[in-house]
Amino acid sequence: MNRQKEQQKSAVAELTAEVERLRQENTRLRESQQDTFTYIRAKVNDMLSVVGTKTLKPEELDDQSLLEFDPIGIVTKTFQHVLDSHRKLNQELHFAHDEIQAVFDSVGAALLVLDPSGSVLAYNQKTKELLLGRDEDILGVKCRAVVCGLDEEDNVHCTFTKVMQTRREQHLQDWTLGERNFTVVGQPLFNADGEITHVVMAYSDVTARKKAENALLEALQETQEANAKIHAILRSAAGSLLVTDTSDQIVLMNERAEQLFGFCLTNPREKPATDLLPCRQLSDLLCGRVHSGDDVLVQDLVFSGTDEVERTYQARVAIVRGLEGDYRGRIALLHDVTREREVDRMKSDFVSTAAHELRTPLSTILGYTDLLLTQEEQTKEHLQEYLLLIQSKAENLAQIVGDLLDISRIEAGDGLQLSFEPCDLEQLCRKVVDEFSIDKKSHRFPLDFPDYPILIEADRYAIIQVLENIIGNAVKYSPKGGAVQLAAQVEDGMCFLVISDTGLGMLPSHLERVFEKFYRADATNTAISGTGLGLTIVKYLIEAHRGSIRLESQPGQGTTVHVQLPMVQ
Repeated sequence: MNRQKEQQKSAVAELTAEVERLRQENTRLRESQQDTFTYIRAKVNDMLSVVGTKTLKPEELDDQSLLEFDPIGIVTKTFQHVLDSHRKLNQELHFAHDEIQAVFDSVGAALLVLDPSGSVLAYNQKTKELLLGRDEDILGVKCRAVVCGLDEEDNVHCTFTKVMQTRREQHLQDWTLGERNFTVVGQPLFNADGEITHVVMAYSDVTARKKAENALLEALQETQEANAKIHAILRSAAGSLLVTDTSDQIVLMNERAEQLFGFCLTNPREKPATDLLPCRQLSDLLCGRVHSGDDVLVQDLVFSGTDEVERTYQARVAIVRGLEGDYRGRIALLHDVTREREVDRMKSDFVSTAAHELRTPLSTILGYTDLLLTQEEQTKEHLQEYLLLIQSKAENLAQIVGDLLDISRIEAGDGLQLSFEPCDLEQLCRKVVDEFSIDKKSHRFPLDFPDYPILIEADRYAIIQVLENIIGNAVKYSPKGGAVQLAAQVEDGMCFLVISDTGLGMLPSHLERVFEKFYRADATNTAISGTGLGLTIVKYLIEAHRGSIRLESQPGQGTTVHVQLPMVQ
């Protein structure tokens, strides 16, 4: 019984000991499991922190749920996705790097990437071609040593140094290396703290552009010199000059042309058309059809300028052609030939007048001379008549030749030889009037002079020639006779002589031209004879005496001549 109890006690003691052991083992297992959960939770939280996800809290996810949820597997998959993304990004970055490197090497400028100390971190192929001229590795070498060949102290004009000093982009427009010209640009790169990490230097070769600019400047200078010469030619041109383009618009005019046409090219962009020119014939010359071989067109044009006086201009229009013979415009030069054409007209009138005036007395002289030679028996009365006619016509010839010689000397600038002395004007007038009174019985020559003598400082024979011409014209153009009155008066040391007739008179248009050489109001064969030189010589002689002459006339009412001569002082 006792033995049985002892056995029971022993079994209970062993059971108690086993339970205690199991309890301790259970406690140890729980502590170990808790450490495991804590470790797992800590590692999961670390992984979630790396991934960027919030950590797991025990109240949000207990230990048992932690095992069932398997966050490590989820994080592992996330890491796998992240690694895949990083791997793809690395590929893209590598491709981008290759692209950048290709652009870096293919760019037309020499590129250098420098660190803040000026050492070369990277460079492209153009650097070897443009700056180095050789195939050499310059990584890690100072930029100024390989590019400029400068020492450390010799960096005053270095663009890199200016970039580091100013922390701004720098430009150098004209930098020379050997025979090449470059434009240099320095660009700083900054990190997040605002510190310069790199400086990119770009060297653009502008040698060709520089040469082109120099050539352009030379061409511009030559063009300016050519323009200056053209403007000098325009200013010095004796006539009016204008230039048109292919559209028949005026692109250039000189000052004389502007004065002639009454407008100027104030704005070079506004090109007036040739229709604005006051002469239709000139417009037709400047915009008419161009025929082959018609490189120069010459034509006389008559039109009025800004002074509204009708004048004659000789227009010489030259066709401007390009190197290939294409039409480029026209150049017109207008020269005032009014005087020349008037001289030509006067020459023609003179030839006609002289031929008529010389032929008439010569015919008479030759006719009566032949009559004297062929007829042996002539009465004394007939001989006297024939000789008087021959003498009269010879005197006419002598007068014509004398007028021609006088006008020739005047035109040559030699003038007439005058000998001045005190002369009594009334005596000279009476001498001339007496000679006309003998031959011209149908005319009267009344004189109206003051009681005292009028002494003028004059050449006696020149004043007689003046009076003979004026009185002769009065008689000639008063064919029906009448009075040719001479009146004189003195005022302020001047003598005023007035010679008036009641003859045919003149129109105002004729009166304006009476002193022109060879001018005659009526130049027909039936007109009153004359060379048209008398009043021209009279005006010259009066002005040579420091006097003046003017005419007043009305058709059918006669002509009045006013002569002013200085008195003897």
